[in-house]
Amino acid sequence: MRRVARDFELGSRQGLVWTEPKRFPWIVVLLPALVGLPVVWLGISAAVEGRRSHGAWYYGLPLLILGAVLVAAAGYFLVLALTRRQAQIWVGLYQQGIVREVAGQVPEAYSWDEIDGIRRRSTNVTNGITSATTHELWVCPREGAEIVVTDAYKGAALFTDELDRTFTRIRLPQDSDRLKAGERVDFFGAHLDPAGVGYLDHRLGWREVDRVTVKQGWLEIHRHGDGKPWARLPVEMVQNLSVFLALATRTRREKAGRRPRSDDPGDTGRGA
Repeated sequence: MRRVARDFELGSRQGLVWTEPKRFPWIVVLLPALVGLPVVWLGISAAVEGRRSHGAWYYGLPLLILGAVLVAAAGYFLVLALTRRQAQIWVGLYQQGIVREVAGQVPEAYSWDEIDGIRRRSTNVTNGITSATTHELWVCPREGAEIVVTDAYKGAALFTDELDRTFTRIRLPQDSDRLKAGERVDFFGAHLDPAGVGYLDHRLGWREVDRVTVKQGWLEIHRHGDGKPWARLPVEMVQNLSVFLALATRTRREKAGRRPRSDDPGDTGRGA
């Protein structure tokens, strides 16, 4: 991983997470096998003895069936162990990008310019007695498979926060310049442009926007005078959420401070 990061000039490493694949419980293979094989042998012996003494081999049939079932179960779990074994994965955060390495494979390296965006989600889970927060992060390269970091990785929570901060620091000035130049900036499920904020074909003019917030895993866009949010989207549907929030807050304040002009682009929003 370090060599690949150095070759791609990604700078120093700022964070690292990795999986620890669970060891397969080999006892579920060994125990049926250790019991089943002797039972099969006893069944064969009983069949041979029955044929010799009574002229019928089927006296050992129950033992043969039981032993065969146990041996088959051992074989089934052995196949699972060999085919579903998960490889260990490392994901490294660097100053200028990210590296993903799967055990036994060539590491994948991406600079920030090669990444379309990131999405993240934090979910509170409770069983009535205790509660915990789960974390998920999706890094979307322009080319290549999506990189997913969950709580299966050691240190996922801190890693997700640090990657979000680093990526936001890189992307925010770029998207801010695009917005100032009059471009529409898409954030997967939502978008911003000089005239307003929106999603799909709906848009709300900046002077109608009261606030843009995140609450319990939902992005909420509020319009002045409305009790309910004008739009409500799951945070995982908004790519580069931190960039979106920063630009929306900044642009709303700037537009609110301007006097209305007759040549301002459409300031009228449509409800969801």
